[in-house]
Amino acid sequence: MEIFMSNVNWNVDLNAVRVHLANHLHSHNFQDLHPTRMNFHVHLFPDRRRLHSHAGKGILTLPDENTGNRFLELFGSKQPRISMQIHNKQVWFTRSTRTNDIRRDVVEMLMLPYMDPYVVAERQQRVHQLERATIPIRTLQFGWECRDYVFSVECEYECEGAASLAFNAEKRELRITLRCDGQIYHIAISHSQIREITAHEYLGNVPAIVFTLHSPPTYECDIPFENLTIGSDPHDAVRQSPLIDKAYRRRRLSFLPIPDHQRVCPYASLVIRLICSSAADLHNFRRLSHTAQLHRLYDYEYATDYRGLFSSDALEKLESYLAELDWCIVFQIESIVHGLIVDVHEMLDLMPDILRIVEHKGSTFTANLLRKFGPKAQSLFWDDEAPTDVRQCFHDTLSEVLQNPTFATIKPAEGSLCEAYHLTITPTTIIFDGPFPERSNRVIRAYDPIHQEAFLRVSFLDEAKLQYRFDREVDPGFIRDRVGPFLLDGLVIANREFKFLAYSQSALKEHAVWFVTPFRQSGKLVDADSIIKSLGKFDGLQSDPELMYCPARYAARISQAFTATDAVEVEVEEILLIDDILTADQKYVFTDGVGTMSPEIAGEIWSQLRRTKRRGRALKKSAPSAYQIRLMGTKGMLSTDYKLRGLAICTRPSMTKFEASRWTTIEIARAFDRPGIYYLNRPLIMLLEGLGIPYNVFKEYQDQAVEETRRAGESLAQAAHLFESYGLGSSFRLPSVMLNLDKLGITVLPNSPFYAKMIEYGINHVLRDLKNHARIPIPGAWTLVGVADVHRYLQPGEIFACIKPVKGDTIYLEGPILISRSPTIHPGDAMIVNAVGRPRIGSCFAAEPIPNTVVFSERPIPSCLGGGDLDGDVYNLIPLWDLPEFTPTKNHPPARYDPAPKKKVDHPSTMDDVADFVMEYIISDVVGMVAINWLLIADQSEAHILDPDCMKLADLHSNAVDYPKSGQPVPINEIPRPKFRVKPDWHAPETVDVSSGEFYESRRAIGRLFRAIDLPIEHKFSEPRTRRRNHRTRRRRNVTDQLSGALGHLDVGTTHNDPVFLAVEDRVQEYIDTDRECPAQQRESILQLFGSYTSELRGICLANNLSHSRTARLSEEEAVIGTIVQKTSQRRKRKDAMATLRENTDFLVRGVREELAGDQDTSTEEYLERSWIAWEHAFARAGRKEFGEESFGVESFAWVALGAIFDALREIEERQ
Repeated sequence: MEIFMSNVNWNVDLNAVRVHLANHLHSHNFQDLHPTRMNFHVHLFPDRRRLHSHAGKGILTLPDENTGNRFLELFGSKQPRISMQIHNKQVWFTRSTRTNDIRRDVVEMLMLPYMDPYVVAERQQRVHQLERATIPIRTLQFGWECRDYVFSVECEYECEGAASLAFNAEKRELRITLRCDGQIYHIAISHSQIREITAHEYLGNVPAIVFTLHSPPTYECDIPFENLTIGSDPHDAVRQSPLIDKAYRRRRLSFLPIPDHQRVCPYASLVIRLICSSAADLHNFRRLSHTAQLHRLYDYEYATDYRGLFSSDALEKLESYLAELDWCIVFQIESIVHGLIVDVHEMLDLMPDILRIVEHKGSTFTANLLRKFGPKAQSLFWDDEAPTDVRQCFHDTLSEVLQNPTFATIKPAEGSLCEAYHLTITPTTIIFDGPFPERSNRVIRAYDPIHQEAFLRVSFLDEAKLQYRFDREVDPGFIRDRVGPFLLDGLVIANREFKFLAYSQSALKEHAVWFVTPFRQSGKLVDADSIIKSLGKFDGLQSDPELMYCPARYAARISQAFTATDAVEVEVEEILLIDDILTADQKYVFTDGVGTMSPEIAGEIWSQLRRTKRRGRALKKSAPSAYQIRLMGTKGMLSTDYKLRGLAICTRPSMTKFEASRWTTIEIARAFDRPGIYYLNRPLIMLLEGLGIPYNVFKEYQDQAVEETRRAGESLAQAAHLFESYGLGSSFRLPSVMLNLDKLGITVLPNSPFYAKMIEYGINHVLRDLKNHARIPIPGAWTLVGVADVHRYLQPGEIFACIKPVKGDTIYLEGPILISRSPTIHPGDAMIVNAVGRPRIGSCFAAEPIPNTVVFSERPIPSCLGGGDLDGDVYNLIPLWDLPEFTPTKNHPPARYDPAPKKKVDHPSTMDDVADFVMEYIISDVVGMVAINWLLIADQSEAHILDPDCMKLADLHSNAVDYPKSGQPVPINEIPRPKFRVKPDWHAPETVDVSSGEFYESRRAIGRLFRAIDLPIEHKFSEPRTRRRNHRTRRRRNVTDQLSGALGHLDVGTTHNDPVFLAVEDRVQEYIDTDRECPAQQRESILQLFGSYTSELRGICLANNLSHSRTARLSEEEAVIGTIVQKTSQRRKRKDAMATLRENTDFLVRGVREELAGDQDTSTEEYLERSWIAWEHAFARAGRKEFGEESFGVESFAWVALGAIFDALREIEERQ
């Protein structure tokens, strides 16, 4: 609302008027309308006579009519109830008579929180001061931070008069600009990348600035507008993408065109040294850094030398060594060097020792040694107890490994696992990780396990392992420049050539693909081409005759063979092809993606899966009634049909994607043996709010979740419930171990700092999920996989759902059900259906209730819910009789969800066409952009989710989701943009202060839920390891020597008085004698297992952190909980990293427990005894309160061993 102001003192400036108005508008008179300080806008008309700074008149704009009316009641007219005097002159206020709309920028400004105008003026002055200042640079240097704290210059460029350093306040970055050969180049360093800065006068007369970074900077060059012709190359799929809608100002680079930089860039981009022109420039930099609020700015002198650590000769010599070694050794050496753990000279010093070890111990032993050495060498950067000499560290590691001659990767004995080698290709370098145990796929399983190292999983990511993001100012052609040569021409490492092979659909979303190097099996050459040909027949298919002319669809069919699955060898007696069931109008396939199987085959599959798990992980004894499978060329769901007999499977045409009769093994992508928990999320809350569900409903459930979360530290039972609900600690079986301790009368662990930190991290993880994603659990609601009513029992609009929780009675859903499927984006994506309840006697569901699924009637409800089908999609169900508060007051018809148009080529697709699609996908995948813009517009628009732009986005979202299979990207210029430039507070990145004044308080439910949660103080969660600045001469004792000492000299007085120890010992003594002396051989095997475990855990924590920094590694507590506490600007990347962390630790823990359990001939009592010994000594070791690297892995190993104790006790009691 606009209010006319007059009689304003001419001597008063705009800020003084704003401050005076704020004192009244933020008083108790308006508190009921605006509990927080409202924003407002003041415009003073200019004095046309130019006699005064303003005309004494102006406009006051308030957020709404109610506030404006209240203001006029108090201050309006020339005889107001309250007189407003500004500088001894009464200001008059009347309702404005202007009829034109309020300016858009004013509306945006009113949405932002109020800020003191003098503070704003000061900030604007600071920004202006930063952006007009530059620091001249005389010399640019890239180098390496040596262990003796010397900066070794590896690349130097004299740029007197041609380079400068500038601050960008808006982007919070520093930008080094240099002119070279008539081109302008940039080095962009964001504030969050900076680990520390030292600005000093080196040797008293060289003004130097040294930046030490967490991840490499961004290298760019300017592109004159007239020099870039969009789409000039008809073969350039990246620039031809409809995402491209303009010319670009800059191009990304992998290195700068200055001497030596291309060679050293992969190794020497984390430390940059600038030599200024004068001491005055150095002083100016310090002043500007304080203005920019840069922290970690020091003035200590940084010694400098020219050591040539990455010289051409050194790199060529290392390359010549690698060319003669086996791949498993090459990979580990490259991992250590490219991981910036040692420099090339240090590695060359180790090579004679490595060659001797290869000669005497073989390649496998040497590769395992190097893999253990890497994390230990990395710890030299922060561990004060570690030796400072790399060679000494290597020999210490060798001594440790020699004590464990069977040292190897710990993993469960499952045929469906493989050793996966990982490469991450960033703009500047290649990162080597692994190998790690992973679920394999049909292709890898088809070849001898010795050939697993021929396959590489390659990810294309930006620096700091973040996904590439589209930037309107940067030419996406860089993707072709960087990624294209690898996908099209191959990847060469140490004279070994790897070729692009394929990808799985989930990997594509992570921008990851498989490469393979040729190998021979049974005398035949196997390479990328032969593998693709072996998969089956893709051309001339009756069901999809044009498949080969759509590269994305062709690749999607190939990807089916690369889905991570468990393979079960079940002798299928019959595989029957039965017809799909279509709707009456023939428009929808009701059975799209779902077939059937006999109860016998379901049981046999489950039996095989349980057998592969051995003792490591107990599965439910009763077989699931639904599996997501891959079989030959089919994919989709199988649900049990009680009418089928024998070992029979029925598939349908909608499940068949290509012909592959050779692959007869049943592959299980997922077994649905338990119901899923129902969680709300931001899009679903926004949708339900638009359908009439009030905010207080969501708030009630969030408050309940927050209360349960904060109380988790009160007892082990409450912590177990929290961890079980949110999947925390599942790899280490923490919920089960905690509940078993609770049964022994141990309710809390007050003397365990490790446990306290785990609880702290767990609580932070859940609260962060609640705050940033609104991931709110709804007790009594369920998430179930969808299957079809093949017996046609249900009526239109009906469903059947039988739920068998892991613990508790069977539940039959009955009555109205609010059903939806993620992602929800259209008003019709949530609808009410009727659940028929407990089945009648004699009905098909009484004979086979297909538990933990939702059975749909012949009418295609799934296709109405976000374009879903029945090939493995899960659906969210809220029983409205039990939870009536979720009943919508508005209903909308579902969207049409027509298939996306396919992008085709004029010839049968080749793998080069697929490679082009991958490159285009990396910068054209806009699912996230469409989804977030839908949320933003729904938040900002008065029409909420019914805004026309939201409806258009719902339509585009369907096409964006189909893009991986259609190959047709959504043009970015068709995506509606948010209504305002300013964003709601819930959209603020974690790395940005939400109170900065750049975000408005959202009035929608997701904004209010966001503000209702205060996260714990997070600085203690993210303290980086810092390099030690002092030398220690005391040698570290060997890890296994330490544990051996604990084994031989147990502190009985301390350990045996601990209530946890006593309670566990009493329980174990029911079956074995804990006082019996431990046999030497058994003790030695446990020592070796512990050493292998800690080494593997270090490697996992090193590989799954979010930074490329040399000092970055996850903590032991993070690994156990399965969380990553570091903040990130891309939350999905952290989610993916956490998933990998949990998978890696799950395999590690299962492997340890299998080692403790022994083989099938090992008695359960022996399993208990070995687990007891492992726990007893790890418990004693943890009680000695060691710090640093000495203690890493001890606490978590104790939890693993304790879990094995309870597992063995359960087996003994079940047997009895």
